[in-house]
Amino acid sequence: MNTRPVRMVFCLLLIWAGWIYSAQADDTALTLEQVIGTALHRNPAIAISRQEVEASRARVTQAYSAYLPQVAANSGYTRRNQWMINFFNGTKYRYQDNDILGALSISQYLYDFGQTSGRVEQSRFGLSASEKAVDKTIADTVRDVKKSYFEVLKKQSLVQVNKESVRIQEEHLDQARAFFKEGVRPRIDVTKAEVGVANSRLNLIHAEYALRSSRLDLENLLGGPPVEGAYHLMDIAATPSREDIQPVEELAAEADSHRPEFTILKDQLHAAQAQLKSSQGGRWPSITAKATGGWENINTFGLTNNDDFPLRDVWQIGVNVTWPLFTGYRVQGKIAESQAEISKLESKQRQLELLVFNEVSTAYLGVKETEESIKTAELAQQQAKENMDLADGRYRNGVGNAIEYSDAELALTQAKSNLVQASYLYHQRMAELDYAVGR
Repeated sequence: MNTRPVRMVFCLLLIWAGWIYSAQADDTALTLEQVIGTALHRNPAIAISRQEVEASRARVTQAYSAYLPQVAANSGYTRRNQWMINFFNGTKYRYQDNDILGALSISQYLYDFGQTSGRVEQSRFGLSASEKAVDKTIADTVRDVKKSYFEVLKKQSLVQVNKESVRIQEEHLDQARAFFKEGVRPRIDVTKAEVGVANSRLNLIHAEYALRSSRLDLENLLGGPPVEGAYHLMDIAATPSREDIQPVEELAAEADSHRPEFTILKDQLHAAQAQLKSSQGGRWPSITAKATGGWENINTFGLTNNDDFPLRDVWQIGVNVTWPLFTGYRVQGKIAESQAEISKLESKQRQLELLVFNEVSTAYLGVKETEESIKTAELAQQQAKENMDLADGRYRNGVGNAIEYSDAELALTQAKSNLVQASYLYHQRMAELDYAVGR
């Protein structure tokens, strides 16, 4: 029996299975832009903010409806049975009738000295403020995603630093054991090396769990995992790559024209002014035109009982003027409330200017600090690496001791960790500065 075709098919199946496994094993690489795009599409806070816009748009519709005709239909049936007195001869008699009514009424707003127009303006500025609030929510989300993205990269790098520490400590343990067997080193060197390995593995465990926690924080901002299956984040240059940053004063001026909080506050102030206009209109009359037409049975002071069909048609048309002469100081209270709201928003505007300038200044100083920290951390790592090489050489030649080696390795690991933290903190601080400026 020729088994060659069977073997070929089997080999092809193995190759195909291996390809499927490798495809499943490979994880998806995600850039910062892709992660931000996912957040903008799926973040719940942004979705909530957009629904607030729809609610504000609906309030505009409600306010504007006062300008349009109001149409209502009315119908009813009443059965009455009561004793009546004839005014002419004084005799009593039982009165019974059926009241039947069917009518259609139309009313049209004419003028009310700014009450309706003020409410419409207030709702429109409220809509504009809610639209700007979406921009602020997006800016908040982008900032948080950037910081969380770089936090994950930082934790990934710290895991690698701790893995390298475990590797160095394990090599040192093997070396100490070999020297002990040869009688060159005492037993305490082996014990100390074992303690070093255990501590390095413990630090690695903490670093790995910190990485998982930071990934969960990122996924929470994204509304869940960004893709199905495994994924990893594309790294970004850990050293500063920005050109010279503008002075704080220029950055603060840019923030005044780009931060959505300023436009939100302006819209809220205009809405409060429109509310004041509407409240002041409550001192004056409102004028409305009204027309009603329909059919009903008619009786006259109980003397005539009309239950016959068809019913008689009735109609009326006119203009109503309503002037609230005294409302228990309700109008005055509304006016005072509106004026207080305007004063409050004007104070908040000044408070916001100070707050934004403080945020810009703090973020600017943070960026400058991390730039200097990176330079110092790079130098410290270089020196710690040289010290580690010297300690390793001295130990191998029998000149150094285990304490010197352990201290050098610990200093190198700490220097690497400091550089990693400073490098990614720089990106996080830049994200804070971009947010503070409104970019």
